[in-house]
Amino acid sequence: MPNGTSSTAALASSNFGGGLIEVAALTALIGSTTAESLVLGNRGAAGLLWGTMSNFGALSVVKACVAAATPGWLRETFGVRSKETDGALGIALTLDDKSLQYRSHATGVCGVACRITRDRNGFSKGREKGKAESEVVKTSWEDVYAFDQSVSGILELIPDDPSKDTFYILVPDVHRGDSAKRINWKDWVAILASTLKLIEVFALWKRHALKLCIISGGSWAYFVCASAIIQAAGLSREISRRASERELDLLAGPLPTPVKAGGQCKILLGAPHNVRRSRLWRVAWALGSIVSVASIITAYMTLSSQDSQTFAIWAGFQAFWLVLRSAFYHFAENTDRVFQHPILLKKRWAGLSTAYKARARGLVEALSLYQMHVHPRGFYSYDEDDRLLRDIYSPLSAFPLSADHRGNGTSTTIFIAAVLGDTLLASASFIIGRSFAPLDFYDTCVVIIRTKEGEIAIPAARVVSGTPPPRDVNDIETGLELPRPPRASGNRGKWDLTWWYWIPCDDGTWLEMHTTDLGILGERRASIVTGAAITKHLISGELHVSISEVGHVEEILANSRLGFEAVQSLLR
Repeated sequence: MPNGTSSTAALASSNFGGGLIEVAALTALIGSTTAESLVLGNRGAAGLLWGTMSNFGALSVVKACVAAATPGWLRETFGVRSKETDGALGIALTLDDKSLQYRSHATGVCGVACRITRDRNGFSKGREKGKAESEVVKTSWEDVYAFDQSVSGILELIPDDPSKDTFYILVPDVHRGDSAKRINWKDWVAILASTLKLIEVFALWKRHALKLCIISGGSWAYFVCASAIIQAAGLSREISRRASERELDLLAGPLPTPVKAGGQCKILLGAPHNVRRSRLWRVAWALGSIVSVASIITAYMTLSSQDSQTFAIWAGFQAFWLVLRSAFYHFAENTDRVFQHPILLKKRWAGLSTAYKARARGLVEALSLYQMHVHPRGFYSYDEDDRLLRDIYSPLSAFPLSADHRGNGTSTTIFIAAVLGDTLLASASFIIGRSFAPLDFYDTCVVIIRTKEGEIAIPAARVVSGTPPPRDVNDIETGLELPRPPRASGNRGKWDLTWWYWIPCDDGTWLEMHTTDLGILGERRASIVTGAAITKHLISGELHVSISEVGHVEEILANSRLGFEAVQSLLR
């Protein structure tokens, strides 16, 4: 009889404990917005630690770690993109050759950004002291698909201005250093306070629950180390000294493309750089997701074999950490609080300093790169176009022909030093507030030619030609017509394209030349032709282009001159 009573009690205890374990497991699966926000770093590096202190809401911790460690362009594909991750990290793609394969996964661009890096002495990285202040190193250009909450909050305070020639500069608060020291000290206190977790570890060890002791202690040890390293590296918040070495210049709003007009945009210089996009944070999240998953699985597997008293101790501590986690979330300062009342200076172009004018030109370059990436012709068509604006150009309206080369049918040799393409001219025009219709700058360019006297910049026209499709001469309706592709049509690829250039000469003739394997830079042989010869060439069908007469070339040339005027106005 005593044995039967003992067996019944043990079975009841087992069922009771097993039921609680199932309840605890369910609480881990229930989402926790507090834990997710903390793990995403919205309360600094200390939040990463305190968000993982309790197993309650553990699924949100895992999801946040996975989402934050995943590249922005893949989050939607993996189903981990959310409003919270966008607000914490934003989404941006670097405007370079490597990002082309990822761009199809990201939609809804909302701006472009230029990253600025400075050393601890306030000089631009890579620049020696004593050089001009206007020499700013742009470490990278990005197109942005979601701004983080710090930047979004600042942009919301900037009013719409139809003139477009308006620049806002974020000025650091003079008391920012004092606030940073105070917040930094509080974050270190919060990290040290997490050592209370050792009480749970000790209690489980006293109960001889060695596995639970290792699981709880091991998970805490990883996150406390990760948080401490991030904090020590100065990457916990945007107000740290290291974070202030990096800034963002932004052009936010409906951006123009080669086939679509842009809308009302805002220009912000000196926006805070999000430190959580650093490699250190991503490594911490990636490893943290593995640690969290392993901790959850092993904890509940171990709990199933523990007695009810051990389980009660463990569950009690999880509830205790849940309360402390909520308290930390309530009292800790949000990472974007320091930017809730930003000091913004409104400037026109004429009122900008030389340094800020150089940074504004960086946004022209970023917008130009963005247009190259979304251009119907393909990014590969613009391999040799200048990506950067020079400090000065020597403009000429036409190429000066020598007496020996005047006349149709002759040729001359010229040296092409650089080409400013349609994307750069359109971007400069957009930044200064000039209104233009889609496709106005589509075939425009400025050719920089090296002569004995120096380099000269001449607005010109160019079109890209591919192999025309075969014509059915037996088709009475269309067989005899010359098929012309509409502007902004696609192409077969880099191997099938040739740029044709027409540069005006001072005697009314034109220099005509074309690329070899899309290459135009260097020494080139150019034919000297009349306008009538250009029209004859265009209607012959040799070129598969949308224009058909020299009048169209002259229209393109007029737009090239307007675009070049915009570029020159940005250099004054």
